[in-house]
Amino acid sequence: MADARKSKERTPNHGRTASKGASRKKFAIDLHAHIVFPEMTTFSRKHVVSMAPPKEVLSNPVLLRRTQKWREKVEQGFSSVKIRLRDMDKAGIDIQVLTPSLVHHYTYWADPEKSLKIEQSINERIAEIVHSKPDRFVGLGGVPLQHTAKAVAELERCVKELGLRGVQISSSAGSRELGDRRVLPFWGKAEELGALIYIHPAGITDARYKKFDLWNSIGQPLEEAMAMAFLFYEGVLDRFPKLKICVAHGGGYLPFYTGRVDRNYRDKPHLRFNMSKSPSQYLHHFYYDSCVYNIDMLEFLVKKVGAGRIVLGSDYPVGESNPVGFVHKSRQISATDKENIIWRNAARLLKIPV
Repeated sequence: MADARKSKERTPNHGRTASKGASRKKFAIDLHAHIVFPEMTTFSRKHVVSMAPPKEVLSNPVLLRRTQKWREKVEQGFSSVKIRLRDMDKAGIDIQVLTPSLVHHYTYWADPEKSLKIEQSINERIAEIVHSKPDRFVGLGGVPLQHTAKAVAELERCVKELGLRGVQISSSAGSRELGDRRVLPFWGKAEELGALIYIHPAGITDARYKKFDLWNSIGQPLEEAMAMAFLFYEGVLDRFPKLKICVAHGGGYLPFYTGRVDRNYRDKPHLRFNMSKSPSQYLHHFYYDSCVYNIDMLEFLVKKVGAGRIVLGSDYPVGESNPVGFVHKSRQISATDKENIIWRNAARLLKIPV
């Protein structure tokens, strides 16, 4: 990965500089875009959510054909750079932030050495893709978060050697919560490096969430809310106030239901010993992507945390097919705030020279 170590020197100016007097080209940065390396998925297959069609689909030829067609399209998007670029052009996305799909590549269950080896291989593959198309891609890596020392070392390698802008983590560090004191060195290193930490759950494997794909529709936003709660309840956000943390899917449920959490903060003193402010106030410590599907929810999020805390996110290739158009649907978000969401905030967070 010698080329990867030179990434910072090779990073081009992504901006399309217009001639004097000409209007500037519109720009878009998609911060929520997954990538899968099929040859590495076997490592985690028995430890991630099942993708097998339910019996109701298997016994219905029409549903099975439709499901297989959808899966084929999604799998091509996950793994083909050529198809990814085509889809980006179609959606008006200039830069996509590549993140390993934790639903496919989750390693926190494994022995630390094996986990680290897989994470390193994935990180190097992402770095190679970024360097092959530096005007179209930026990368976030992954770490074996269940082993803090190895996670710290790999985070530093991702940023300093591979030229990635941070890492993506799940909603817990294996059996530990993200606010666990044993995870604190990871957060300290992230703050020191100015690295972006993107929280995206790997998926709930509990049998209760398997039916109707509830692990995805209900479980992911629930896990995001839990992750955020442990970070402020355990004092991580007070200890490391300069952390750059972005939470997938608009932060899950928490931004839309903090009133009840605030009530507990007011009424129960034993919940406040690591906190200097209310849960609602901690919402302003996080960043959020725009992948919430309902425009009124995005408008609410803007009112709740401010447009400066929101970045464009499509959840490619399984989410919002027209993320830029989705933001533009709003009649309540100003033109300036839309531009901030669509590219400016992400450019600042990821240090992209646009």
